[in-house]
Amino acid sequence: MESKEKILSCLNILKRLPPTQIQKNATALASLIPDYAEELYQKIDKPLDIGQDEKGNQFIQSEFNRDGDSFRSHLTNQYYPSIDDAVYPSEALRKLELKANAVFEEYRRLYYEGGLSSCYFWDKEDGGFATAWLIRKNVEKSKGIEDGSWSSINVIDIKTDGKSKWTYKITTSVVLEMNIIQNQDVGKFNITGTLTKQKEESYEAPAGNKDLELFHIMKIGTLVEDVESYLRSQLDSVYFGKTKDIVFQTRFNEGEKHFIQQRQGLAGEFKQKYG
Repeated sequence: MESKEKILSCLNILKRLPPTQIQKNATALASLIPDYAEELYQKIDKPLDIGQDEKGNQFIQSEFNRDGDSFRSHLTNQYYPSIDDAVYPSEALRKLELKANAVFEEYRRLYYEGGLSSCYFWDKEDGGFATAWLIRKNVEKSKGIEDGSWSSINVIDIKTDGKSKWTYKITTSVVLEMNIIQNQDVGKFNITGTLTKQKEESYEAPAGNKDLELFHIMKIGTLVEDVESYLRSQLDSVYFGKTKDIVFQTRFNEGEKHFIQQRQGLAGEFKQKYG
């Protein structure tokens, strides 16, 4: 079986397994195809993890800053735990990475009012580059919610025609996990799901490639904002709406039957007593 078929088979299996156990199941499936494990992980949308450097500063761990079992921090440009012969972005791309993180942190603060963000860049052999803009926010205990997390994964592939035209293709996935507080009305349940959207745009760089770093950050940032706004809207209007309907239709059936039986019983007693 070709690698593509093996990976596709694993993805099909994961779709039929509980979303809450995706990390455990993905690890189990990857152990069956160790030669293609890294490629499989890159195609799975799962909640983002958080790591720490030697000073306790946090950064997001993902497939886009991983080398073996180590993860590179966008803050220090070092891998934790440290490894030899690791892959790093070029000097020019690392400079762009630092600026992008500063901008994205402000975006995350304004839109998410908390959480953690990280941007990672890497060079490509075709002369372009790619980047991942990531956000992880834990849902704190509040009315009706026990706990949960929100992971926003924006992966952008950037290509150039070698002159002044740049093409940006973004693939954004939102992974939501939420455990609802158990109560007598709806019982215990959780909400887990993923939404994904792609978008592609091409732009002409400023004459002479002036302020090219700012140009890249502005175009990437605009794409991230547009696609994330669309997915947030979809989650609110479609995903939560359908979940709410399903919960109401399934969890309240027994209570409704009990109410009808109780009402019929009272009506029978009333008729028997008062004719």
